[in-house]
Amino acid sequence: MSMLATPKPSKILIVEDEIIVARDIAYQLQALGYEVVGMVGQGEQALPLAEQLRPDLVLMDIQLAGAMDGVTAAQWIRNHLALPVVFLTAFSADEVIERAKLTEPFGYILKPFTDRELGTVLAMALYKHQAESRLQTNTRQLKALSQRVLEAQESERRRVAIELHDELGQSLTAIKINLQLGERFKDQAPPDLYSENLRIVEDALHQVRRLATGLRPSMLDDLGLAPALKWVAEQSASRSGFNVIFHHERSHARLATDIETACFRIVQEALTNISRHAQAKQVDISLSHEGNDLLLSVHDDGVGCDLVAVRERAQAGGSLGVLGMQERATLLGGRLEVQSSLGQGCTVELRCPWRLQEEHS
Repeated sequence: MSMLATPKPSKILIVEDEIIVARDIAYQLQALGYEVVGMVGQGEQALPLAEQLRPDLVLMDIQLAGAMDGVTAAQWIRNHLALPVVFLTAFSADEVIERAKLTEPFGYILKPFTDRELGTVLAMALYKHQAESRLQTNTRQLKALSQRVLEAQESERRRVAIELHDELGQSLTAIKINLQLGERFKDQAPPDLYSENLRIVEDALHQVRRLATGLRPSMLDDLGLAPALKWVAEQSASRSGFNVIFHHERSHARLATDIETACFRIVQEALTNISRHAQAKQVDISLSHEGNDLLLSVHDDGVGCDLVAVRERAQAGGSLGVLGMQERATLLGGRLEVQSSLGQGCTVELRCPWRLQEEHS
């Protein structure tokens, strides 16, 4: 039986120059379920300690002993460590509040305060900070993903342009030369000129079909998701040398177009990653209908990966395959999870609402 992990208590650093008050606050925080990681009485002491301990929140008295008051210390902590600060003060003067506002605090508590007031302000401050952190992370990911989309578009356009010029363009040029040759020499033209033109045209048609299939396989539109997934899996397996097994529930109903496209691209990206990095021998792809959900999974028995490192590279603008798959899942109203560890293979799983084409239209 799996055990649910107990969430760790939020860590609080107290910056208060009255030691009795600081200890009382520490007792209140512990009673509220928080972990007090440190107590200091001066702003100069708070800065290195906050950098060392990286608490989840700093509870900062505005009036501190020493050369640095709480507002100055909070500004440094906010700018350099991006940690949330909640101010404590016995002063409610407008000029103090206005100066404190410049540090963008996450809360403001007037002494004396009750346990309930303290708990409410800290809970809201921590929630706001987590929401802001998620928003910043999502913004960075979206920026990186948008940049990669533009790069991918240009790369694909460049590839198509090269293939059109180097392959199809040469075929058409050869046909043109042969037609001009036949027109010039009429009855004296080589007898096999006509058959050569037919061969060149057939080659050109094959090039067009291959180019179109690379952009979007017609099988996905004509036959549906399951045949298209089976086709792309077999193509990847034949190129990369692994064995692939595809499990799916047979159904005559077609899924909504956006779901089929997203599922196909997610599997395509997963297979690309497996081919490049996994060194896998076996790949299992499963497509099923569970309740009101579609469940799609791709599992390999390869070398696995460090997911933390993968996400960090993605957020820095590196490999964005996982982010791209997650974005497709989000647009479907679903979620995508990746489970992997070094030496243990990798599983990519998509769960999203099951919708048919009739429901989507």
